[in-house]
Amino acid sequence: MTDIPTDTSWFYTQSGQRKGPVAAAEIHALLADKAIDADTPVWRKGLPDWLPLSKSELGGVLRDEPPPVAATHINNGFVWALAVAPLAYFLIEAMILGYQSKTPYEDHQLSSALLWIIPAAANAILCLLDQQQLKAAGYNSAWITFFAVLLAPVYLFVRAQRLRQTPTYGFVWVATFVVSIFLRAA
Repeated sequence: MTDIPTDTSWFYTQSGQRKGPVAAAEIHALLADKAIDADTPVWRKGLPDWLPLSKSELGGVLRDEPPPVAATHINNGFVWALAVAPLAYFLIEAMILGYQSKTPYEDHQLSSALLWIIPAAANAILCLLDQQQLKAAGYNSAWITFFAVLLAPVYLFVRAQRLRQTPTYGFVWVATFVVSIFLRAA
């Protein structure tokens, strides 16, 4: 194990907020819990500006951990399923509305609720499964839980940026969403 500096005046950022002061040992514990990663900005008195943790004197603790799996080796199946999901949701909506039109005298409260429950649940499940996959690959994914549950298209773009990938799957989601709108209007 690498020696950890014992200065207790370390600060770090998390979710856009400054946290600290904390002991260097706590920074190490946060790393072990994957609450922060090598790219997390840190600062202490005497530093001119925030530094990525990997470039600070605390970066020595990173040598004990393997780096995250290369983004090119991460399975993007969940995000591609999410990217084309608006078309699947259109088909599900068409089936539900077809059922409702064939049974005009029945109560359609449940089937009407399914029109938004199915897409919301499917988006959340796909995003959370992908988030678990990213965590297993060594990426800090706590920052993206909000997007994963509520804003699937934002999740796709933020994920691509975080993994330094071209956000092709984000653009595909936008395109399939626009196509599904045109199909509804037709």
